[in-house]
Amino acid sequence: MYPLRVSNINIDLLKGSEKYQSAPVRIPQPVRILNLYDMPVSAGTGQFLDNDSYEEVEVGPEVPGTADFGVRISGDSMMPRYLDKQIVWIQKTDKLNDGEIGIFYYNGNTYCKKLLFNKKGTYLISLNDKYDPIEIVEGETFKTFGRVVS
Repeated sequence: MYPLRVSNINIDLLKGSEKYQSAPVRIPQPVRILNLYDMPVSAGTGQFLDNDSYEEVEVGPEVPGTADFGVRISGDSMMPRYLDKQIVWIQKTDKLNDGEIGIFYYNGNTYCKKLLFNKKGTYLISLNDKYDPIEIVEGETFKTFGRVVS
């Protein structure tokens, strides 16, 4: 048996025959493992984010590269942008700017809300206007877990 030899002439003939089609090059996207916490964060009344209860999930390029972990939304106060049971991906940070959406701990409850600073104070705001803002009172327990990046 003779080894197959492909010459430039044969390649040109094949291309000219209209039976040749170049295939797109697909570069496999890297897969990452992120923690998806079991306890949903409330987009309504607030629930505690249990740091010890999570599953590791494989994510691809559909999840922003800045994401460090994920949580599920519970409730409808962040509708229409975030839906009940939807996974949101979070970038760990303890500081957010005015107007950013994040995951916050306040007095025993964990929320997904928009942060608002103004002359009157600091507030956690729902996107669904049927919910009142939550005022952050000085001296109460308040922590920022991170910025929503999805």
